Amino acid sequence: MNDIQQVVDFFVEKGVDIPSRQEVRSYMLQMYSHYGKSTINRKLSAIKGFYDFIVSNSDLDTNPFDCIRSMKAPKELPTFLTPDEIRDLLEKTDSPRDKAILELMYSSGLRVGEVESLNCSDLDLESQVIRVTGKGSKQRIVPVGRYAIDALMKYFLHRGIKDPIYVDEPMFLNNKGKRLTSRSIRRIVYKWSTRMAIARHVSPHVLRHTFATHMLDAGADLRSIQEMLGHASLSTTQRYIHVGIDHLMKVYDASHPRAKG
Repeated sequence: MNDIQQVVDFFVEKGVDIPSRQEVRSYMLQMYSHYGKSTINRKLSAIKGFYDFIVSNSDLDTNPFDCIRSMKAPKELPTFLTPDEIRDLLEKTDSPRDKAILELMYSSGLRVGEVESLNCSDLDLESQVIRVTGKGSKQRIVPVGRYAIDALMKYFLHRGIKDPIYVDEPMFLNNKGKRLTSRSIRRIVYKWSTRMAIARHVSPHVLRHTFATHMLDAGADLRSIQEMLGHASLSTTQRYIHVGIDHLMKVYDASHPRAKG
């Protein structure tokens, strides 16, 4: 209501009944000078809805704000944990199942839905890889680090499983012996990160971002990270360039013949 009242007051003050394109632009310029992109988009949505209502209930033929497009909101950079934060989180998780989940997510950059759908037989201990079913039922093979392998083996031994590749059961079970759901996995991540008093919300996707960021900072190429994350487009993976820009600049300065004067 405030957004609509503001635009009404603006045109009433100018003695305008039905605003022209120039008058609409004048109002938008005022908004550009006072608000951020997300606020402007919210206000514009309310204003367009208001004039759509007038068009459908009066003789007004067109919405005067139809000529205005919403602004592109700035993309937020992925949130990630520092190496110290992720180490503390993993080392102080004392539940065998929960530790295995957290270690695997950080080790291999898996989506929460991918973790939910895993079966024991998807893990090849000898090759230290795991078969993951991603979006669109596309499967990929992802490496699993030794800390994650150790945590998974402790969890499997807790369940009486010696070699998971021969076991056709869900990899992670709840207290009722059923497959652990994505919602429960999110709760597990939140529970342990809260106990660690990490000063921001930690979700499974934050662990995935952390994996990608730390891989990039350690020198991994984008194509390899793309394959491990299961991104269909390299442009999706390139978001992590902005996170690891300091590392990239150091590599550039050290490697490119014309990087220095």
